[in-house]
Amino acid sequence: MQKQRYSIYVSLHSEMVNELDGLEKENLSGIEYARRGIEVVKLAIERLRQQVIKNGFADEESEISFFKEMKPQFMSRLIFFRKIYDLEVNRPIPADKLNSVKNFKREIRRITKHVKKNADLHYYYKSGQTFLDKVYFIRKVDDLMYADGTYMIVDSQFQTQHDSTIAEFIANELYCDYLYEQLALVDASQQQVGLAQRKGNKGLRWTGSKTALTELIYALFSAGVINDGNAEVKDIAAELSQLFNIDIGNFYRTFQEIRLRKKDRFSFMNQLIDRLEDRMNYWDENPKQ
Repeated sequence: MQKQRYSIYVSLHSEMVNELDGLEKENLSGIEYARRGIEVVKLAIERLRQQVIKNGFADEESEISFFKEMKPQFMSRLIFFRKIYDLEVNRPIPADKLNSVKNFKREIRRITKHVKKNADLHYYYKSGQTFLDKVYFIRKVDDLMYADGTYMIVDSQFQTQHDSTIAEFIANELYCDYLYEQLALVDASQQQVGLAQRKGNKGLRWTGSKTALTELIYALFSAGVINDGNAEVKDIAAELSQLFNIDIGNFYRTFQEIRLRKKDRFSFMNQLIDRLEDRMNYWDENPKQ
């Protein structure tokens, strides 16, 4: 019975993740992406809550497992999208790159501050300890503690003392990745200043797709063949964008889309191999040309 309940939770999580992956492919603005993400996750959490209230738990072990591991996977996405929404709504105008950078770095400092504030619990969770699980992840109606500025939902049937804090740890890792991506995009755009002012169309131009160029960028980065493997992916992207006179856009998001391909993840890389092999075969057959 408990395995059946857990499979329902896993199924709900998979459905939620699939819907969120679909949003990634829609090329939405940051605000719209966050707003739609919040809607998807809120619905998934409510469905999860109804299952918990309806079915309960077979024993304390299964209850701990749910509130320590399963629920935070849902709740962390809600927190993540709320953070993105707040960030994007209050984001400086695109031309104000200096304040954009300050804003992103301020958010990173807030994440660091949150971890320090909850250092003991953070260490407990990250190190895989279990000796306080019954205190932290068993529902006790009269023992819930609330703090200002948290994302906790007041619901004694669907909440323990620290499941929301664990969710925020997970959300902060996702949010931190997002912030560093935004910093990299600002940095890349600054390095590309002046591309539009080049005279005419002299030099090399990339005439393939941006997705193909993104494959090439990450292939070079993964192979470690630039600067003895010490080059950052954003630096490689900036250099190739400048070399080929193209604004590659949000290559981080493009790479996520490549990763989600069901088949032929490396279509451009495979195409390069095929074309090179064809060229060599041609020269083998026509040595004088």
